[in-house]
Amino acid sequence: MFHRFIILFALPLLIGGCAGQDASDLLAQATTLRESGKGSEALPLYEQITRDYAESPQAPEAMYHCAVLYFKEQMDPIKAATTYELVAEKFPQTEWGHRGLFAAAYTYANEIGNLERGRHAYEKYLAQYADSSMAETVRFELENLGKSAEELLESIQQSQAAESATAEEGGGQ
Repeated sequence: MFHRFIILFALPLLIGGCAGQDASDLLAQATTLRESGKGSEALPLYEQITRDYAESPQAPEAMYHCAVLYFKEQMDPIKAATTYELVAEKFPQTEWGHRGLFAAAYTYANEIGNLERGRHAYEKYLAQYADSSMAETVRFELENLGKSAEELLESIQQSQAAESATAEEGGGQ
């Protein structure tokens, strides 16, 4: 009998205590933890937002930060890249969807080494966000996909030399 009383009394308190937190509160807590170097503690809060508040305005940002932490804290670039893609797929009109698609492409191409999947994501980015400030960077990434750091440096130097020669020819006329 006493146990029933405790359960009947404690249950509403537990439910009421949890109900006081919303997606905004959780996002603020997670962000504070992440920014203070406690990403592993922030991750479950971000995941809770994406799970329990999937339709909230905070969900895209929370999902994006999950992907960042999957990469940084869990050292799992595949989980990070697929989560970045999911952000872009579920929230394409948000800043986080925009960032997510670029981050997915970059992670596939440069961290995982899956150039085909990276190319596909970069091309999808250009199709969806052709007028974005990142479009030129995406084109550069596509043109140089798979190049080593040395090949990339050589390519940039050749491009600069060609531009310099063209400028000199134009100035001499």
